[in-house]
Formats: sequence, C-alpha cells, structure tokens
Amino acid sequence: MKKLVLLTLAATVVAGSAFAAAPVTKISDGSTKVQADYAFKQHVSKGGGNSNDGFGVSLQHDLSNKTAVQYSYDKLNAKNGDIKDHQLALVYKVHPNVNVYGAGTAIRTNDTELGFQAGVIGHVPLTEKVNGFAKAGWGNDIKQTYQVGAQYEVRPDVDLNVYYGYDKYSVNNNDKTVNGLHAGVGYSF
Repeated sequence: MKKLVLLTLAATVVAGSAFAAAPVTKISDGSTKVQADYAFKQHVSKGGGNSNDGFGVSLQHDLSNKTAVQYSYDKLNAKNGDIKDHQLALVYKVHPNVNVYGAGTAIRTNDTELGFQAGVIGHVPLTEKVNGFAKAGWGNDIKQTYQVGAQYEVRPDVDLNVYYGYDKYSVNNNDKTVNGLHAGVGYSF
C-alpha cells in the first residue's frame, strides 16, 4: 500500500513540474526511483541568456534486473521562451557498466514536436559511495544530448547527483542549445 501511495504521489509530481533527470545507471528488479533536479544558470543559444534556471523530475521503474522505464518532464525558463521536454525511455542493461536506451520525446518551445532519441549510458564506481556516469544520445528533436557527472549514495535508498549537461534541440528547424550544471536528489523504494 505504501508503495502505491508513493507511486501515485510521484506520478502527480512528475505531471506538474520539471528539468533534466540524471540517467538510469542502476537497474534492479522491481525497484522504483523518484528524482528531482535543479538546473543552475543554464546558457541558452540564440539570445536565450546565461542565467536561466530550470527544474525537473523523473519516475523510473525497473521491470527486471536488465530493463527499466523512465518518464521525465523537464522545463527550462529561458529569456527567449521556455523549453518543455517530455521523455519516455526504455533502458536496457547490456553490460554491468553500460546501458542503452530508446525514447519517445515531446518538445515544446513555441510549437510542440514529437520525436525519438537513442543513446548509451556508461557508469562506473569511483569510490564505495560515489559512481561516475556519462550519457550520450542522438535523435530528431533532441539532436544531441550529453551528460557527465557523479552520484553519491547517502543511504541505500537516497542518492545525490551533480552533472554537466548539453542538449541541442531542433523544433521546426529552430535549433537551440542549452548547457550548464545540474544537481538533484533521488529516492528509491
């Protein structure tokens, strides 16, 4: 019952807020993770400015010990127009330190465009409690996405993350790039 209540609460939060989730690195059968991130002073091209902030949340559920699904909603408050990014990804563990993913995307700047993205996530333990990660993805709406960062395990069910992200968007041939530092927290149950 507790898990159902937390899932319902997490889904409600995901539907109402947003900006850039850390990638899926750890997959274990039946686990669920809720994550929130804050984007600091993002640089947006084409007059978007250098001090844009954003917020995002994601919900991840591990379907097996090799497969997970992650929904994220990200929003960046840019001077030249907000960027809203919905993504539903299927993640598959191909190696203990490598995951691949395929995702459907819905990007909204002035118009909404549906698309896809595929990519790879690498992760490696740096210390007993710190894991490093890198992500690279390519698609039609989010042309390129790159992340490099680290996660710190506060407790087995709570982690903190910090990463640098770069995204190149293309909606109706209007290309924009966004890059900057992100930090967040995740809770697994």
